[in-house]
Amino acid sequence: MPVNNAPEPRGGHSVFASDDKVYIYGGWNNEMQFNKVEVFDLEKKEWSDPDVDNGIHRWNHSSVLVEAIPTWKFFIFGGECAEYNEGAPRSFGKYVNSSCYLDLGTVRWTTYASDPESFANMPAPREYAAMAYDKRESKLFIYGGWNNGWFNDLYSLNVGKIVGPSYAITASEPNLGQLSGNVPLVISGQGFTEANITVLFTCGNRPVDGNTKMTLSVPGFYESENRLTCVTPNFDQFGPKECVVQLSIGGNDFTTTWIPFQYFLNTRANKSLAYGPGLLK
Repeated sequence: MPVNNAPEPRGGHSVFASDDKVYIYGGWNNEMQFNKVEVFDLEKKEWSDPDVDNGIHRWNHSSVLVEAIPTWKFFIFGGECAEYNEGAPRSFGKYVNSSCYLDLGTVRWTTYASDPESFANMPAPREYAAMAYDKRESKLFIYGGWNNGWFNDLYSLNVGKIVGPSYAITASEPNLGQLSGNVPLVISGQGFTEANITVLFTCGNRPVDGNTKMTLSVPGFYESENRLTCVTPNFDQFGPKECVVQLSIGGNDFTTTWIPFQYFLNTRANKSLAYGPGLLK
């Protein structure tokens, strides 16, 4: 909700801008530490507090805003953190190497690459590290920082599964069809190009990274940046079940976004429902 006053004075915080809004995250001062996101609307000229926190009071961390489709991601790593009781004197916090990202679409935090058992080559806890993103390789880079001495090491992490490719799938018309396939689909999304398009149908309700024994693929046909078409594959081997639809363009990664599609047994009534008005000539 809107608030009348600007956020409390602080240092060691992050500031970034997206869609005519300025975001502030984290930081600390002599009285308190912060874990919320504060937002300033450049058009309305007012501050708001969306009541979003990631559970850790953090400052002097590394951060980078990454352009992603359909929604941008704000990544943070490391820094200092501490939990102080109200009125207690402030002192240095604990250096950390945990990490998380904020999805600007859902406005939710998600932890990533913070488990030492899963990521044996994690950077040591630190603050003041430099952080950058390589769009071509979908990699985050962490360089240097401080923990009772300056580091000069370099780490990278592929976050392609988080950021996704430069295109996304959002809807199809229709979203159900006959088991024997051959149903024309109009697929909506963002970032489509005329490069080779593969539309992937996966049995079940979970997206995948590529072809498996539970997937079938068909070619897609470009119409515009936001629209393409395809014809559904025969799904007899899986039966009348739900599936998820993703796509790949130019041989690149499959979308991290996906849409549901339902196959059903062929009947005359269902056939009419599946094709819908205007989809068959």
